[in-house]
Amino acid sequence: MQLLLLLFLHLLGWASSFYPNHESKGVGLQDLTDADITEMGILKAVATFMERNPRPGTLEFRAGELVDLSPLTPTTLFQAYFKADVSPSRFIKAIQQIIVGNNEVEMYQQDDSSYHFNCEEISKGILHFQTTRDSVFSGLSGSVSMSSLESARLNTGRALHILQKFYSNTNWVELGQNTPYHHLVNSSVLAYPVAPPTIPTCKDCSVDNSGFFDCTGNILVKNLLTSGYKTSTKCRTKPKGKCGHGGLYDETQFDPPTGGINKETSNPKLSPHHYLHHKAAGLAINATKEYFVGQGFGLLDLLGPDLFRKFFNLEGYSLTFVIDVTGSMGDDIAQVKTTSIDLIKKHANSLDAPYNYILVPFSDPEYGPVFKTQNVSQFQNSIASLTVGGGDDCPEMAMSGLQLALTSSEPRSKIFLFTDAGAKDISKLDDVLLLVESTKSQIYPFLTGYCAPSGTTLTTKNEYEILAELSGTAAISVEKSNLNTVLGVLELALNSAPVLILHTVLLTDRLPFLVDENLKEISISVRTSTSFTLNVFLASGLEANTTTVVNTENFKIVNIIVEEPGSWHVVMNKIQTYTIGIDGKSLLDFSYQIMEEHNGYVLPIQGRPTKGSNYTLSVDVQGSASGMMITKILLLNKNGEVDSSINVDQMTDSSGRLKVVVSVQLQLTFLMIGIAGKTKNGTEFERVNSDLIQTEDVQLIFPPGQKSTLIEGGTLNISVLVVNKGKQISQFKLQAKDEFSLLTEFHPSSVTLDAGETMNLSATFHAPANSNYSSSIATFTARSESAKNYLNILIRVVPESTLVTDDTPPQYEIENMNMPCKDTWQLMDECKKHQWDLIFRAWDESSQVYVSVGSEIPEAQELVCKEPVGAGSNPWVSCQYSSSCCYPYVDIIMQDKAGNANVLRVDNRQPMAENQNSNTVKVVVSCATVVFVVCLSSLVCFLIFWRRRRRQSRGIYRID
Repeated sequence: MQLLLLLFLHLLGWASSFYPNHESKGVGLQDLTDADITEMGILKAVATFMERNPRPGTLEFRAGELVDLSPLTPTTLFQAYFKADVSPSRFIKAIQQIIVGNNEVEMYQQDDSSYHFNCEEISKGILHFQTTRDSVFSGLSGSVSMSSLESARLNTGRALHILQKFYSNTNWVELGQNTPYHHLVNSSVLAYPVAPPTIPTCKDCSVDNSGFFDCTGNILVKNLLTSGYKTSTKCRTKPKGKCGHGGLYDETQFDPPTGGINKETSNPKLSPHHYLHHKAAGLAINATKEYFVGQGFGLLDLLGPDLFRKFFNLEGYSLTFVIDVTGSMGDDIAQVKTTSIDLIKKHANSLDAPYNYILVPFSDPEYGPVFKTQNVSQFQNSIASLTVGGGDDCPEMAMSGLQLALTSSEPRSKIFLFTDAGAKDISKLDDVLLLVESTKSQIYPFLTGYCAPSGTTLTTKNEYEILAELSGTAAISVEKSNLNTVLGVLELALNSAPVLILHTVLLTDRLPFLVDENLKEISISVRTSTSFTLNVFLASGLEANTTTVVNTENFKIVNIIVEEPGSWHVVMNKIQTYTIGIDGKSLLDFSYQIMEEHNGYVLPIQGRPTKGSNYTLSVDVQGSASGMMITKILLLNKNGEVDSSINVDQMTDSSGRLKVVVSVQLQLTFLMIGIAGKTKNGTEFERVNSDLIQTEDVQLIFPPGQKSTLIEGGTLNISVLVVNKGKQISQFKLQAKDEFSLLTEFHPSSVTLDAGETMNLSATFHAPANSNYSSSIATFTARSESAKNYLNILIRVVPESTLVTDDTPPQYEIENMNMPCKDTWQLMDECKKHQWDLIFRAWDESSQVYVSVGSEIPEAQELVCKEPVGAGSNPWVSCQYSSSCCYPYVDIIMQDKAGNANVLRVDNRQPMAENQNSNTVKVVVSCATVVFVVCLSSLVCFLIFWRRRRRQSRGIYRID
């Protein structure tokens, strides 16, 4: 049977009993995964911050008013804090980036025991955590950019993964601890001693009636930290007497000591200490919270409240203007200054207002500088102070201006571009597209003219139309004199809880759409090539009361306050092709992730999905889940038409939110994701995510097992696998770059691959000595005429000293031991009358020595240590231990500051002194035994003497 299991594990490949998320098959709905623990810890931390920092002009929060919300979700937290409908989508984006960093440890360090606290590599695990956490703080200590925030979030995820594994894979919970291990997050706190290699830590588990191991009480050490052994390339065997990790995927679970100690799930097949899963997860959640808001050592105290808000995207969105300031744009700027500012002022004091206002001018060859403010009047003055000039050749530096705007704005911002020319720097279009994709910001181009840049290969759409399509908007072409008639679009961007209900391009004169009671208001945008009229009808058949936002011959926008849910209709006066967008204000929304299998887990993809491949699509519904039902997942083409509809079974995760997980095959080149369902009142609803997903015929993969940590003054070589996923031979241009220019070389720069063929792109990075940065995101791209994909890899730079682990325990020397406790002196009637003592000294090469009693001795005993003696960094300490003869045994634990421990073990217990009630019986039995032995010896001596006399009488002699 054991052989069959080992063969099964071999066929499975590397797998683990711990699941990073609920998308990975086999995890219980009530189990807490890495993703759950991370999100819950973050929510508690941010709720704590919000309680301490109420919005200006609002009442103070009671202690626990936000932290103890039930359920505590991003939506309920934002509702309780803002007292209004404010979408948490930007906050959720930050959480997802942190969880991605957490998951990446399973992808790239799964076989490294120290990242999971396996194989008693506790000191190394602590060092990994503290080094990674310190790189987060140092990376945010200087000028903070969008890239440095992304690096910090990914590093935070990695650090939290290590932190959380401590509670599931060590015996901290079994030691009876009810609070997090503070030495992990605060190195100034003394470490807990770690079991030395010579000390047995576990005994065999028994087998229960179900055939599973019952490992209750299998841990032998009561005052020492230990963890389970799980074989890997760096941890080949489980030593004799040491605990195993345990569970179905631990191939040593049948080797003595059998079973294990992991608490990663509540499934006894996977976790021998399954009954402690939720306690371990609770400690991990509290430790995650302390990582961010721990007093004196958390991210909040070390970086301050402003950076804390920015780290979690709590600041809202930016309203950004990117304005062409060449000579022909004077009238345009004047109209923007008047009409746009009036609309901005209208919403300035509402929750719909942006966090800040940003202005980025551009011309040729200049672009910038960036102007930021939170004051509308200052923003108006900055626009008024713009001077126009130049522009002799038509194309301008529009892409450079947009790139600057995207990197300066908050994520998911609204960026309005005003120009009458094409982009001279169109070579940057791909970089700008990647920024739009990663920031989820929306670009609204207003074109009062256009001239194509020289050498462009764009045919059906210009560069602005491509950007608008990717970000879920539309480029608006208008005569200069009529620019003010379409600037009402800007008002649609001023929305604290935006959702997309429908976006389609359709030949029709009538379009039905669903309106649910969760929508506070909706806006309907209709564009076509000729003049038309527009009317909206409610479910009752009555015409809706609309507010006109934009009203030109071929472009109209109306706004409606929702009072009646049901099936509404938008009606035009003639049949033609219309581009129709219906947006709303609501907290009922969703987020999604496209995922694929890695090492037995289901994890988010890197880069863009590949066309025709199979993926797992995970959808999390935002808003109140009570009574709600998700019935379908919709895959829509870029014109908003439903390409496929997938009937789904929903589930509720451990935090009470609706989650839908389905398998999909992505055949479309461009697609959007939508959901359909029913509210708790039975009203049908639909939502569409505005992200335009692009599938590609090329994929870049970072193979696991490679290092991504670069030592200061050293070099790092990594390889990236390029895969042609298309159906024909293609030539790809390859590129690599990173934020801090650590890249010194990469090759090849181009490659021709047949369908299904692969090749390795090699890159070398070098970090100067005494580098002032901690991480740099390296971006690899592969581009053909018809496909492009990318891969981001976080390169972490650390000093060499952080890789050195102190794993040498303190040493000791016994100077004197007086042990008179023998025989009857250990009997209860006598033992209290006698005492034994031990004098020893201990020292360590790198830190002070801390001495404690490790044995659980109920009777009073005494350990006295003198002040350390000796010069230098390793003084020795002299101690004396005394106890009665009732307890002639002790474990003296000597540890250094890092937790390395040595154990001085004394055990002089005699069999006769096991318990007081049997002392008399044992004495009697012992006396009887002595009498019996004496009598038997006498009898043997008599028989020997008798035989010799008999031999002599017969004349028989033995010669030796």
